[in-house]
Amino acid sequence: MAVEPSEILALPGKLPALIKGKAGAEPKVIVMNPSLTESYGVFNHEELMSKKWNAIFKEPKAGIRSAITAGSFVKPDKVVEISGSEVEGWESSAGTEMKAQLVAIEDDVVFVFKTEAGKTIRAKASQLSKKSVERAKALAKE
Repeated sequence: MAVEPSEILALPGKLPALIKGKAGAEPKVIVMNPSLTESYGVFNHEELMSKKWNAIFKEPKAGIRSAITAGSFVKPDKVVEISGSEVEGWESSAGTEMKAQLVAIEDDVVFVFKTEAGKTIRAKASQLSKKSVERAKALAKE
């Protein structure tokens, strides 16, 4: 997100205070989530002109990846939590299998699994086999 200082006060909600607090009066580039509620980095003109992109954006990229993995980068509109499901085999569209428990379905397209080791994995319907998607949707109806 890039904001012209003269436009800061026209922004919705808490954004003006967030931007002024992090950026001050000098124009800056702020990396935020789509709902504009979390900032992952603030960069000034000099930093960006150095063109050291890997170094500049390393921390924001890691923060965004972490938020995506945790499911907090973009909040789903609809979450169907699956209770009482057991660990079972789930097949990817590539044919690999993982052993995990289905714990939720977000917006009817993202399937959230918890592995036996406790790791949370999110997979889009396109990343799962048709059989696994059908099984997951059946569990959601139970």
